[in-house]
Amino acid sequence: MKKALIPIALLMAACGGGSEEDAARDRAAAASTWALAIKLEVIDVRIPVEAMNVLLFKDEEVAKSTPTVFEVQGQGVSLIGEIPPAANPGYDEKWEKLIGVPLTIKSMGDFGRDVVESHLGMAGKLEMKISSGTMTVDSISGKWSGSQGDKTLKGRITLTLQDGRTLQGTFATHALTWG
Repeated sequence: MKKALIPIALLMAACGGGSEEDAARDRAAAASTWALAIKLEVIDVRIPVEAMNVLLFKDEEVAKSTPTVFEVQGQGVSLIGEIPPAANPGYDEKWEKLIGVPLTIKSMGDFGRDVVESHLGMAGKLEMKISSGTMTVDSISGKWSGSQGDKTLKGRITLTLQDGRTLQGTFATHALTWG
């Protein structure tokens, strides 16, 4: 009987057995990189983020002509913006469509039923309101989709604050679709 179980165990391992553990390990490694790295005057600031949530349209015709809304969220961070229709990742999550495409960050916008204001907060001490900006995806990593996955978008970010200052840096964020 033990000899019969060995081939079954080997077959399960070859077919992705243990993938839940692999996904959890990969997610933990990726999550440690999810942050905005911004140059704030003379110091470099790292602000952790949780995810970039992309709200998809159910109607494909609407999706072809209307920008898709996203929100980057984290502790003290909220950035609302739009993805151009041609770069919409869609329900099949073709994130590669975002590479090289400037994503617009707005001062305020609707995400589902919520009105979101773009801002950055640092350790509860300083909150900066964002008037505009862009995010440009340079690369994608990870193989696991979904809220427990490790899909990561990495790139460059430019933010214009309401006081007129411009901040530049990089980002890495988990990527999720909803809709």
